[in-house]
Amino acid sequence: MPRNLPSDVHAVLTQLTEAGEAAVDSAEFDTVRQTVATAETVSRNKLPECDLRAQLLHGCEQVHTAIDNDCPDAAAEYLRAMERRLAAVDNDC
Repeated sequence: MPRNLPSDVHAVLTQLTEAGEAAVDSAEFDTVRQTVATAETVSRNKLPECDLRAQLLHGCEQVHTAIDNDCPDAAAEYLRAMERRLAAVDNDC
């Protein structure tokens, strides 16, 4: 059964992915790491077990890997994919 996604959680995750992408564009990779770590924490603690949660956690892991491997373009693309996924949410998780 789908669960309602609280609007504040949706807003925070959207802001974090947007901030992460902006930080990638500015080559502020420590900020990217911090922003994505926060998105991971919010996803783990505020989302129920669902596809959205799994996809966001996977995206966060991939952003960390891309930044660690000096692939900022891949990190930015994962963040954009996470933004698109969040934009597609219809308040159900």
